[in-house]
Formats: sequence, C-alpha cells, structure tokens
Amino acid sequence: MKHYYFGLAAEYFIILLYKLKFYQILQHRMRNCAGEIDLIALRGKNIVFIEVKARSTDGDYDKILHHQQQKRITRAAEAFLARHPKYQYYQIRFDLAIVRPYKLPIIIKNAW
Repeated sequence: MKHYYFGLAAEYFIILLYKLKFYQILQHRMRNCAGEIDLIALRGKNIVFIEVKARSTDGDYDKILHHQQQKRITRAAEAFLARHPKYQYYQIRFDLAIVRPYKLPIIIKNAW
C-alpha cells in the first residue's frame, strides 16, 4: 500500500510541475478500453500524454517503460483522440516522468 501512495503522490507532483509550466491538465488517470494514461496535458495546440513512474532508487531508466506498455499507452491515446475529435489536428507528444525521493524529477520529452 505504501508504493501505491508514493505513486499517487508522484502523479500529483508532476501535475503541479506541468501546471507551473502553463499546461492545462485535461485528464488524470484516464482509463478506457485500450488502457490507462496517467496524465493528459494541453498547452496551445500540443497534447502531451504523460506516463509517471515512481522509483525509490536510481537505476537504469532506459528500460523503465517496456515496448508493450508504450503500445498500450499509444492505443489509449488514440482512443482518447477518437472520443475527442476537437484535438485531432493538435501536435501529440508522449512524455515519461520519473520521480525519485529527495531528487528532482526526470522528464523525458518525446520518450517514444
């Protein structure tokens, strides 16, 4: 249960960080038939789908998000865009946010 709350706190921390960068948070923990997306943010004509990973230690960040997870998030993003056609001509980006205790988060823009 401790890991669940750490992950939830990490998501709220990333929400705050993106809001400080003038993004509007459209959805938090959006679920559909294709999968789940932690955060969906909007700034201008850019939609950012953000996967948040909370880690208690430093490690190999290249393998933190497997190819299957990327495909699932991409399918969930496509389902979101199909449900909201007003965003169909917006630029799309997938970010990975890694949160570690007592350190600044790592934001990888265009992670895939």
